[in-house]
Amino acid sequence: MNTPLRFESKDPHFEQRVQVQRVMRPLLAMVLGGFLGGAFLSQAAQPAQPAQRPLLAPAPDSPIAVAGVTGSLALGELNQDGKPDLVVASKNGIRVLLGRGDGRFRIVPGGPLPHQATEMLLRDLNGDGRQDLALAHHDSYDVILLFGDGKGGFALAPASPLTMKKGQHPHTHGLLAGDLNGDSRLDIVSVNSTDNDVSVAFGDGKGRFEPAATSFPVGASPYPGALGDLDGDGDLDLIATTTERRESSSARALTVLIGDGHGGFRAAPVPLRTASPWFVAIADLNGDRKPDLVATHAERSELTVLVGDGKGGFTETAGSPFDLGHAAWHLAVADVNRDGKSDVLAAAGEGLRVMLGDGRGGFTPAPGSPFATGKGAWQLAAGDVNADGKPDVVTSSLDSETVTVLLSR
Repeated sequence: MNTPLRFESKDPHFEQRVQVQRVMRPLLAMVLGGFLGGAFLSQAAQPAQPAQRPLLAPAPDSPIAVAGVTGSLALGELNQDGKPDLVVASKNGIRVLLGRGDGRFRIVPGGPLPHQATEMLLRDLNGDGRQDLALAHHDSYDVILLFGDGKGGFALAPASPLTMKKGQHPHTHGLLAGDLNGDSRLDIVSVNSTDNDVSVAFGDGKGRFEPAATSFPVGASPYPGALGDLDGDGDLDLIATTTERRESSSARALTVLIGDGHGGFRAAPVPLRTASPWFVAIADLNGDRKPDLVATHAERSELTVLVGDGKGGFTETAGSPFDLGHAAWHLAVADVNRDGKSDVLAAAGEGLRVMLGDGRGGFTPAPGSPFATGKGAWQLAAGDVNADGKPDVVTSSLDSETVTVLLSR
């Protein structure tokens, strides 16, 4: 039998204090227990934060198998149904894929068009309101011209092929189109990587082109360039890259060709911190309504960003180059997260790298980037392929021989 312990004290208030403690301790335990338990319950009761939806997701039926794909592709409406279509170059010829309007595409039956191409552009070359094709191969100075029939078919143009220049070392790595001489007719530009120049052919608006008397020198080993009004005078200018692999000042530069509006150009170098700029795009990156530049680099993960002064001058931003996390090739600019700021999309090996812009010329990787594509992603095209008003992305992948369609969420 347990006998309770007795405590004696000469303090007349000892027993009173003991009685108070006997009463307060259970109350204190209840209060503390309720507080701490409530805190733990409150934390446990917090609903789990929903996972952030990816900015891009594969379209139904993506990736699309295209045997022998060589990289070049273009988006445009070919059969006048209001739905974007695709043209894809392959070792077997040119494949036409008609869009269903929901992000899916079907390959036109009957085999590919029997032409080889490493560069292509899709524009209305003869003024009939239908999309036509211009094709170039890196082993030729010739450009194949194909007129569209508005139904997804193409036929060889009477003036095809167009010989852009005479020379001994063909190595075409760029094909562009725009009005270079102010006559409201499309002209064609080819980039000649071995000759270190660009060639121009002036269009008559009916599908015939007259090559310029001379080509225009640029930096060493240029790759696909870009056309835009860089100095605000209303005339198109050209920016060319320099893929020379030597660590030299000439390798760390772009070349701006300022157009005079009559088909002539004046060259000016744009120095860079990083060598071997490969692909370049023109867009307003900092919201000042002036054209800026963004470029990838040959076999490097850097992304160079330059802001323009609106007069043809460019300065690399303080944070440039930015780290893409992987060597990248072709790139484009679009507002992927729809915050009103320009973002950068880059084809990079086994994925699409997305860099979100802060509207001041800074960029950070997007959540979920890189987005999976086929192996060997090389080129891309951005456009709304499912009619939801959001920019989608199509990439070509050489190693997997596929085309990946990524839809904005």
